[in-house]
Amino acid sequence: MPTLSFNQKVGLGFAVIILLMLTSGLSSLWNLNDISGSTTRVNETAVPVVKESNNVQIQLLKLAKLSTLAFNASDQERIIDYEQRFEGGVKTFDEQYKLLEMLATDDADMNSLVIGIKGNYDLYRQSVASMFEAKLKVLESRDSMLTEADKLLDLVDAVGGALVEIQYYMAPEIHQDSMELVVGSANQADINALAILKTIDEIKITQDLNRLEDGMGDFRFSFDDSKRWYQKAADIFAEFDDQDLVPVADGAYADLGAYFEIEPSIVDFKKQELEQAGIATLKLGEADAAVSSAVESLDELLSSADDQFSLLQSEVFGNLDFGFKSSIVMLIVLILLAAQNFNSMRLAIQKKMIDLAKLNRIGRTLAAAQSQSSALEEVLQSMHEKMGVAQGSVYLTNDVQKLEVKAHFPPKAVDPNFTPAQFGLGEGIIGKAAESKKVIFVPNTSKDKSFVSAENDTPRALLCVPLVDKDLLVGVINLSGDVKNVSFADSDYEYVSSVARSLVTTIKNIRMREVIEDQNRNLEAKVEERTSELRQKNNDIANMMANMHQGLFTITAGGLIHQEYAAFLEQIFETDRIADRNFADLLFTNTTLGSDAVDQNITAVDAIVGEDEMMYDFNSHCLATEMIITFDGGKEKIIEMDWDPIISEAGEVDKLMVTVRDVTELKALEAEAEGQKQELEIIGEILAVDAGKFGEFLRTSKAFISRCRSVIEGTKDRNLDAIAELFRNIHTVKGNARTYGLKYVTNVVHEIESSYDALRKDDESKWQPQVLLTELTVAEDLVERYGYVFKEKLGRDSEQPQGLGLDPERVASWLDSIKHLTRTDMNSNVKGVVAEAYNMLITVDSKPLSEVIADVSSSSASLADQLGKPKPNIVIDDSNIVLDGSAHSMLNNIFMHVFRNALDHGIEGLEERESKGKPSQGNIRVDTSLGEGFVTFEVKDDGRGIAISKIYDMAVEKGIYDAGAIKPSAKEIANLIFSSGFSTAEELTDVSGRGVGMDAVKGFLEQEGGSIEIALGDGDDSDDFRSFRTSIRLPSKFYSTIMSFPKSA
Repeated sequence: MPTLSFNQKVGLGFAVIILLMLTSGLSSLWNLNDISGSTTRVNETAVPVVKESNNVQIQLLKLAKLSTLAFNASDQERIIDYEQRFEGGVKTFDEQYKLLEMLATDDADMNSLVIGIKGNYDLYRQSVASMFEAKLKVLESRDSMLTEADKLLDLVDAVGGALVEIQYYMAPEIHQDSMELVVGSANQADINALAILKTIDEIKITQDLNRLEDGMGDFRFSFDDSKRWYQKAADIFAEFDDQDLVPVADGAYADLGAYFEIEPSIVDFKKQELEQAGIATLKLGEADAAVSSAVESLDELLSSADDQFSLLQSEVFGNLDFGFKSSIVMLIVLILLAAQNFNSMRLAIQKKMIDLAKLNRIGRTLAAAQSQSSALEEVLQSMHEKMGVAQGSVYLTNDVQKLEVKAHFPPKAVDPNFTPAQFGLGEGIIGKAAESKKVIFVPNTSKDKSFVSAENDTPRALLCVPLVDKDLLVGVINLSGDVKNVSFADSDYEYVSSVARSLVTTIKNIRMREVIEDQNRNLEAKVEERTSELRQKNNDIANMMANMHQGLFTITAGGLIHQEYAAFLEQIFETDRIADRNFADLLFTNTTLGSDAVDQNITAVDAIVGEDEMMYDFNSHCLATEMIITFDGGKEKIIEMDWDPIISEAGEVDKLMVTVRDVTELKALEAEAEGQKQELEIIGEILAVDAGKFGEFLRTSKAFISRCRSVIEGTKDRNLDAIAELFRNIHTVKGNARTYGLKYVTNVVHEIESSYDALRKDDESKWQPQVLLTELTVAEDLVERYGYVFKEKLGRDSEQPQGLGLDPERVASWLDSIKHLTRTDMNSNVKGVVAEAYNMLITVDSKPLSEVIADVSSSSASLADQLGKPKPNIVIDDSNIVLDGSAHSMLNNIFMHVFRNALDHGIEGLEERESKGKPSQGNIRVDTSLGEGFVTFEVKDDGRGIAISKIYDMAVEKGIYDAGAIKPSAKEIANLIFSSGFSTAEELTDVSGRGVGMDAVKGFLEQEGGSIEIALGDGDDSDDFRSFRTSIRLPSKFYSTIMSFPKSA
C-alpha cells in the first residue's frame, strides 16, 4: 500500500470534506426546500469562513516550515532561496487573508478574531525577516572573519620567513659571536609569533563571546613579545647585515603591527557572527510563538464559525427530521474530519519541533566531540533512535579518493589487521550516492542490481546520504533496515540531511584540531632542540674566547672590564692584568690619541653603559676606532676597535662589548702594496705612450705648472685675469694627461681645477696663495714622479737623437738653398732629385697634421665612450702641408680642445642621431688650405650644430648681454664660446663644463700669431642650432709645402 506524504494527507482530507459538503447540499435540495434560506446563510458565511481559515492556517504552517529550514541552512545561497520562497508564500497568505477578512466582516466576533490573527501574523513576519537578516549576517561575518584570518596568517608567515632568513644567514667569521645571540633572539621571536596562529584557531572555533573579549589582547601580547625578541636580534645583526634582511623583517613586523590597528578586526567579525546567531535564534523563537498564537486564533475562528453554523441549523423546521438528522450527521462528520486534519497538522508541526530539538542536541554533541570516531558513532546512534534503522555505517574518502568504512551501528570491534571495506565512486549504491552527491533511497535492495550484497544477505530498505562540503565529497552515511520494519518519510530525508551537514562541519573541525595539535607537538620538539643547540653554542663561545685570535672584552658599570675576555687580549696588550681593570687604563695609558679624544671616549662610555640604548646612538661617534699604542723600548702597535652595545630586556645598555685587533702588520702591508700598485699602474701608462711624446708631455706640463706657480706668487689679491690664466694652463695639462691616459695626473689636476673653479665663481672666496701653491706642489711632485719612473725605472729618454740626428740650423740653411736652386733652369731629372732631397729634409722635423695629432684622434674613442657616444670617424686632409716640430705641442693642445668640444657639444647621442636618420657614428673632418703667408685648418662635424639660443641665454644670465637690448647676430653669439668661463655643458665632468677649453685654444693661437673663429653655415639668426666650421689659422713659420717635380722618361 503506498505511503502518503504529509501534504497528500492534508489535500485528501480537504477533498473528503468538500465531497461531503456537496453531498449534503444535494440531498437537502429536494428534502429540505424549506430550510434553503438557512442553508444559503450557512454556505455564505460559516462554511467559507471555515474553508478560508483552513487555507490560511495551512499557508501559515508552510511559512513556518520555510522559516525553520532557513534557520537551519548553512550557506547563503540556500538562505536566499528560502527567503524568496517565503516572500512568495507571503503573497499567497495575504490574498487568502483578504478573502477571510471580507467573509468575517459582518460578524463582529469573527472579525475581531481575524484582526487578532493579522496582528500575530505581522509579528511573525517581522521576526522571520529579522531572522533572515541575522542569518545572512552570520554567514557574512563568518566569511569576513575567515578572510581576515587568512590575511593575518600571511602576515605571520611573512614575519616567520624573515626571521628564518636571519637565523640561517651565514655570518663572516668576525661576527660569529654576535650571530649566536642573533639566532637565539630570532628563534624566540619566531616561537612567540607562532602563538598568534594558536589564537587565530581559538577565535575561529569559539562560541563564547567572553573568550573574544581577550582576543585582540592575546594577539598584541604575542606580537609585542615576538617583536621585543626580534629587536634584540636586529640591533646586533644590523651591524653586519649585508643582505638587507633587517629592513625586510622590519617591514614584515610593521605590516603585522599595522594589521592589529585596523578595524573591524577578525575578533570584531567573530563577535558579529555570534551576536547575529543569537539574534537569529531569538527571532525564530518569537516567530514560533507568533505562529502558535495565530493558530490558536484560527481555532477560535473555526469554533465561532461552528457556533454560527449550529445556530443557523436550529432554525430548520423540526418536522423535517431526516433532513435535519442527515445535515447534523454530515456536519458532525465534517467537523470530525476537519478536527482530525487540524490535529494531523499539529502533530506534524510537533514532530518537526521534536526533530529540530534532536538536531540541536546532536549538533551540540558533535560540536563537543573530541574524536572523529565518537562523532560518527553518535550520528549513527541518533539515526537508529530517530528512524529505527537496524544497521548503519559511515564511509569517508581516503587518500586515493575511495570510500572507506570508518564507523558501524551497532558498534563492533575491528581487527587492526583487517582491511576495511572500500567503495570506488559509482560502485554500488554507496558509490553512486558519492558520485552524484545526492540522496539515494532503495526501498528493497533485492530489487536493485546496483546493490553490492554478501551471501545470505536479507532484503533491506537502504538510504545513502552523501557528506559534501561545498561540492567536495567527504563521505557517505549508509542506513538500512528490514523492508518490513523500516520506511523513510520526507521528514527523515530532511533530518538525515541536516545531520549530515553538521557532521561534515564536525569532521572538518576535528581534522583541523588534529593538525593544530600536531603542529604544537612539533613546536615543542623544536623548542627543545633549539635549547640544546643554544647550550652547545654557549660551550662553543667559551672555547672561542679562549682560542680566538683577536681581543674581545666587555665593559660593565663603572667602566670595569668583565672577568670573561678573550685570551688573545693579553698578547695584544702584553699584560695579563685585564680583568676588573678600568678600560681607560688598559686602552689609553700609552696611546698616541690626544687628551681631548681620550676624554671624549671615557665620557661616552659613562653615558652609554647602564643607560637607554639610544644613548649609544647619540655617543657612538665619540668612541675611538683606531689608535697607536706605545710599549717599552719604543715599540708601537696600530690597534683597531669595534664598540657594540649589549642590550638588556629593559632596553638599557647592560654592557659595552669591545673587539680589539692588532693591524700593525696589515697596515704596513697595505701601504706597501698600494705604493707598488700605483707605481705599476704608472709604468703601464707610460709604456702605452711613445717616448718622444711622453717627453714632450713632461716638458709642457712642467712649463704650464711653472707658469701657474709664477702667476700665483706674483698675484697678491684676487684677480680674475690671473685666475683665467691659471684655468687655461691647468686645463691644458689635464687635457693632455687624458689624451695619453695618465689617470693619476688627470685626477689630481682635476681637483686643482675644481679649486680654481670655486675661486672664480664665488665672489666671497679668498685669495690664499699658500693653499694654491700647496695644491700645485702635489701636481708638480706627481709629474716629477712620472718623470722619475720614465727615466730611472724604465731607462727611457725623450732627448735621445732619432734618425739622422741632423742639426736643425743646418737643415734650415739647406732648405733655403734648395728653394733658390729650384728657381734656376735645371734638367727635369735633376729637379726631381732636388725635390726629393728637399722633401726628405723637411720631414726630418716636420710632419703632416694627421701624424701630429694622431694621439688626439686616437683618444677620441675613449672620450666618446666616456660620453656614451659611438667612436667618431675623423678624416684629415693634409694637402701636402707639413708642420714644424715647434708647433706640434701647440697643435695637440688646440685639437684636443676642438675635438673634445665637437664630441661633447656638437655630435648627438646614439638615439638622437638614429631618430634624425643619421648614421650612428659621428663624423669630424679637417680640411687644410693655403693662404698668403698662412695655412687654415677648417674643422666641421655632422652634429646638430652650435646651440645659439643656449649661448645667448647664458650670456644674458652672465650679464654679457642685456635681455631688453637688440639681440646680436648669430655669429657674434657663436664666438662667445672663446670667452673665459663660458660653457654650454649641462653638468660638470672631467671632460667639460669648466668653460676654459676654447678660451685656452684662442690664447695659445694668439700668442703665436695665429687665430681661431666660428664660421656659421646656412640658416637664420632666430634658429636654436646652426651648423658651423671652426677655422684655425697658423702663420707661415709653422709649416712648409712639399715640393713636386715631374721626372722625364
